[in-house]
Amino acid sequence: MGRNEERRHRNDPGPQPGLPLRLVPGVGEDRGADGVLRRYFDPGATLFRAPTARRAVNTFVRERAKELGTEGADLREVAHDQDTATLNVRYQQFHQDVPILGATLQMVADTGQAAVVQVDNATELDVSDAPDVSEAQDLDVVGTSALAPFREGYEAAAVVRDNLVYLRDTARPPLPEAGSPSASVALLREGRRRPDGRLHLVHDLIVETSGPFEHFRVVVDAVGGELLWIEGAGKYVTATLKVYLPDPVTESDDGSLSSLSDDEKLKPFAHEVQTEIGPADGDGMFHLEGEWCRCSDWDAPDFPQPASDSPTFVFDTHPKDKAFLSANAYYWTDSFARYLRSLGNAALNARMVQVEVDPQGAESTDRSEWIGTTTPPRMRFDMKFVPGAADLGIIVHEYTHGVVQWLRTGATGPLEYEHSICDAMAGIYRDRFNPAGNRRTETFPFDNNLQDEWSQGRRLDLTQRFDDADFGDYTPDLRASMLASALWQCYLGMGGKSKDDVVRQKAADKMIKTMLAMVPRLGADTTQSKKNAVHLAETLIASDVTVNGGVYRNVMSDAFVRQGLFAKPDVDVFIADRPGDTGLVPSGSDTDPFWTSPDIWVRNAVGPGDDPEAGHQEPIMNRPNYLYVRVHNRGTAEAQPDRFTVETRRCDPGTGMTWPDHFKVISTETIHAPIPPGGSVRVGPFPWTPTIPDHECLIAVVHGADDPAVVATSGKPVPHDRLVRFDNNVGQRNVYPQKSVLGGQTTMTIALRGAPTATDGAWELDATAMPPDTRITIRTLSRIVEPSTLSNVEVTETGQVRSTLQMSGGNTADVDGFRLDANDDVSAELTIDFAHEAVHLKNYDFIATQLQDHEVAGRITIEITAVKDLHEWFFGNPKSGEVHIDTCPFWEQLSPANKKPYARIEEALVRGFNGCAYCLPQFNTG
Repeated sequence: MGRNEERRHRNDPGPQPGLPLRLVPGVGEDRGADGVLRRYFDPGATLFRAPTARRAVNTFVRERAKELGTEGADLREVAHDQDTATLNVRYQQFHQDVPILGATLQMVADTGQAAVVQVDNATELDVSDAPDVSEAQDLDVVGTSALAPFREGYEAAAVVRDNLVYLRDTARPPLPEAGSPSASVALLREGRRRPDGRLHLVHDLIVETSGPFEHFRVVVDAVGGELLWIEGAGKYVTATLKVYLPDPVTESDDGSLSSLSDDEKLKPFAHEVQTEIGPADGDGMFHLEGEWCRCSDWDAPDFPQPASDSPTFVFDTHPKDKAFLSANAYYWTDSFARYLRSLGNAALNARMVQVEVDPQGAESTDRSEWIGTTTPPRMRFDMKFVPGAADLGIIVHEYTHGVVQWLRTGATGPLEYEHSICDAMAGIYRDRFNPAGNRRTETFPFDNNLQDEWSQGRRLDLTQRFDDADFGDYTPDLRASMLASALWQCYLGMGGKSKDDVVRQKAADKMIKTMLAMVPRLGADTTQSKKNAVHLAETLIASDVTVNGGVYRNVMSDAFVRQGLFAKPDVDVFIADRPGDTGLVPSGSDTDPFWTSPDIWVRNAVGPGDDPEAGHQEPIMNRPNYLYVRVHNRGTAEAQPDRFTVETRRCDPGTGMTWPDHFKVISTETIHAPIPPGGSVRVGPFPWTPTIPDHECLIAVVHGADDPAVVATSGKPVPHDRLVRFDNNVGQRNVYPQKSVLGGQTTMTIALRGAPTATDGAWELDATAMPPDTRITIRTLSRIVEPSTLSNVEVTETGQVRSTLQMSGGNTADVDGFRLDANDDVSAELTIDFAHEAVHLKNYDFIATQLQDHEVAGRITIEITAVKDLHEWFFGNPKSGEVHIDTCPFWEQLSPANKKPYARIEEALVRGFNGCAYCLPQFNTG
């Protein structure tokens, strides 16, 4: 192994090596009744590793051929995609040089780990019943059977594609609940007979009709000439599948707008936008054509696409002017295509092509459609009720069918849960154009309006579950919406719930990137199967591991548990983020504190004289202290002994910390005791010698193969707050406790840290809990202060290098608009001149929150306890190093700023103070 390989990040397998990390319920190997290895799933990348991802794939296929049932089989690599995170390789099985449809072996490797993480084996173990290829009749002999069903109802029909393949006859494509003028249910029933389970040699055809235009897949037995089945080749949305995004209803939140609304009602919702089109043609005319979209009239009803002698396409709304549909369809197709390309999916960007769009393509049909069997591919939008081209959601849904087609190169089986992906994609993309949050979970608020309402079930917030007793009675449309609802919940958990537009948009980018990485790894499915939906859910989580380091896998798992795809985990260990936290993920909202864990605490000593359960003590600098951690189990089964470890780390005070760069290891302990369901154990003590006076910023992580921590798989720097909020295996305690006499002074230095990449920053300073006569002074770099917009804070001193700011208690202040470079480290000196009027022993908090690109990057709390009753307290003078009591003859000469209160003399002595020779001579050492 070379030097580069030695530095490769390797995921932590946990205390017991050899156990796959249970990132999802279905990890491990799945063998069929015949003993063949059909599925291998190790998203934690801990089991089958090699020097490179390609070698891992090749070695797995070679060494485990007997278990895969592929010894002697004719397997040929037909597709491979590799990016910085994943290598996808698809093999096709052949027999007598003819492919066996659906008989594929898909291998997925994590390129960072150089490990096989997923295998889906659909190869044919026994091909002894396959007809000899010499028995196949030519298409001109069997073509009559293929075209006979189209003699009535169509002006013409012709075969435009023919593939000779083997096909195991085990199932038929599901029939739609209702037909359409271009594809009736009666036509799709033609030739259907009960599957016989045999391996047939077939002509797999695409038949193109005209009058009306349509593409059909027609399968004919190549030996006997019998028609096996017909299915629509286009990917379409019927009324039960449409997804509507920002439109008149969404923008106005007025459900009465409908297909009957006229231009006067709709034109307030038509906004001018800027986009790109191609240059003028030879006649000086501009057309709605660009790199990714071309509006074209290729289907009835005839409507010539608009052309203009200037690059301006401004029309009245439909139904007053059909040309409005052309402008709308072009803009959103082009915009969505460009957005997808900006996400950097190499495979998708390499395969995207210009799409031909007919925005007025079907006057009497309530069906918009993606047709991927033409060159170039086409989209046609219906004209019934609210036209499909009038709505962003329909356009995005249809285009996503094309995205799936481009990403599944080499796939031969159907993907019926594809509609779930299209629905969720459209809903998430829509959200970035819906700042008011109107009707977020209505899949089609414009089409399914009060006037034209036809369904109450197509939503993204369905509560039906995949483990419901009557799941078998649910329609395919309902099941697709259920899975789309689970995907929507994943997006909300990743930040889609935030009130900040930028945070929501970033969550959308991350979720869509993860879905794009998921699609090539999906096998054939059917909406009749819960197992197929579970496979998609597990594959999404595995893709999050490669795309986001697994940061959001717990959010996703919880969403899938709520939808009944996953059972509640039998073992789910957690460390609370704050009092009252029950281990839910994410922990609270993006504004809730996550750095006040009651399950992490410090004791100054151990032994017979100390009770570890007596609560947190302030740490003492430069001498051993002892850290304890409490670990809970919210699962349904016992967490077994010796299967989990707890690692503790510390960090200097500040915000914007990155894991693991800014955290130093304290130590690691194995949990030797079992943790029953609903129970907890105390782990520790962890010896620790702090070097920052009275400060603690502590992290604890519990990890094991039965419930892995995100830090075991992230493999790259991660903002630590994402770990704490999004992984209940991680807890944080980040407090700066101080006591202050009235009028006293507290000082500390904290750091604002930069992210792994440069960010635009803000600093929120919350002193609302402080009495109004408190004064807070902040001295930091001028490059932070000068470009910023200041609110409720004043600049009192400006220098070339450092500037001073000042604010008062009872207020919040903002320093907004500074730039931090990658891995930047900016110190800020805080001085709090405490109030002269406060309640004795009451806690007063000052909270500093750092934001990076609108997202919370960390918070630090300075907790001051007021000391008003001076009797029985001890006071250290930082200037003299002496400790006094209030009866000292020099008491009145001490300023409040030089009186650091301690409840016990021992607390002052261990912090280096010496007893005053006049008032505490018994503690004076000279």
